[in-house]
Amino acid sequence: MPTLSLRNTYILSLWLAIVFPFVGLFTALLVVAAPNSQLCARGQNVVDSTPTCKATASPRVFQPASFNASKWIWTGENLTPGGNNIISTRPLRKNITTPCDKCAVCATIIVASDDAHTFYVNGVRIGAGGNWKQGQALFVALQPSWNLFAIAGQNTVVNSPAGIMATILIHYSDGTSGTFITDESWRTLRAAPPANFQLPSVDDSTWAFAAVQGTFQNSVWGQPTLPPVLPLTGSNWIWTSDNVGGNAPVGSRAFRKTIKQCTKVAVCATVLISADNHYTLYVNGATVGSGSSFSAADAYTIPNLLPTFNTFAINATNDAGPAGVIATIFITYRDGSNETVVTDGSWKAALTLPQGFESSSFDDSAWQNAKVVGAYGVAPWGGALTIPRA
Repeated sequence: MPTLSLRNTYILSLWLAIVFPFVGLFTALLVVAAPNSQLCARGQNVVDSTPTCKATASPRVFQPASFNASKWIWTGENLTPGGNNIISTRPLRKNITTPCDKCAVCATIIVASDDAHTFYVNGVRIGAGGNWKQGQALFVALQPSWNLFAIAGQNTVVNSPAGIMATILIHYSDGTSGTFITDESWRTLRAAPPANFQLPSVDDSTWAFAAVQGTFQNSVWGQPTLPPVLPLTGSNWIWTSDNVGGNAPVGSRAFRKTIKQCTKVAVCATVLISADNHYTLYVNGATVGSGSSFSAADAYTIPNLLPTFNTFAINATNDAGPAGVIATIFITYRDGSNETVVTDGSWKAALTLPQGFESSSFDDSAWQNAKVVGAYGVAPWGGALTIPRA
């Protein structure tokens, strides 16, 4: 192999020093310019970061959580269960390990508090509220094998009872689920929450165990009611352009909404839907469910969304007179954030049912925008639809 002279070595080094930075810059520009179009390519199915946990569960009717087995818990500063406590904020934490033969995907959480709470999962704030008469519903994506649930509970009224009650329904990738409750296995402190108490890196092994203040069946608070799965407030009844004066011709119409989120990873969704007169709901081409009552809404769980690109499609049929379809879609992302999508004028609509319209690869760019018939509560449907409880 020939050897380089000292002069040639110097020239080569100089050339590399000049050219490489531009090569690096050019490469960086390619990386910056290309990923969004590649990441959000139509119909792309990105391999999950945990391949062994690939979801096999199918979309299904929503499974409600229940307070029936849960317990009101607090710190035990008052030794009398349900007794009066000082005005304070207290931390509560629970680490939940997934069974070794399963992978956690997402969770449905219901929580009630006296007087208020802020709820965290894996260090991310997912919701806050305060009502001991009715629970709050929360939805969150989970880590496959281990998850930290943390609550900052508040007692805001001097010399009054204090407590938190929650049920965590964890959905696994194989379609099964597991229920976890607030009880004396949760950890707490008789002091204000330490800085970053909600983070998994905080060691709570020396914290005290929570004290039970009462059960769902027997406590000073009585039995809190379950919240609705999702609200329809903010959603609209929509139809195609042939809906005039609230009435439309007999027949079926197609509706589509594609949610493209290039900066996050979608995990699962909850859908609340109703139609006058019939609907069939699809997600990414798969049939989710059907319904035929415009006086009641149906709820579904979608446990296996694609990471960046998801299409929700509806086949809606009008038998006679008024026609409309209404829905709320709640999407949870891997980073703990969420997004609410409602039926409105941004949905695509067609006067026919084109072959394969429910598929995520179908091109609806030539479709018209849906026509908003009216916001939830408008006549003739009113605001009294029966909504499933969480």
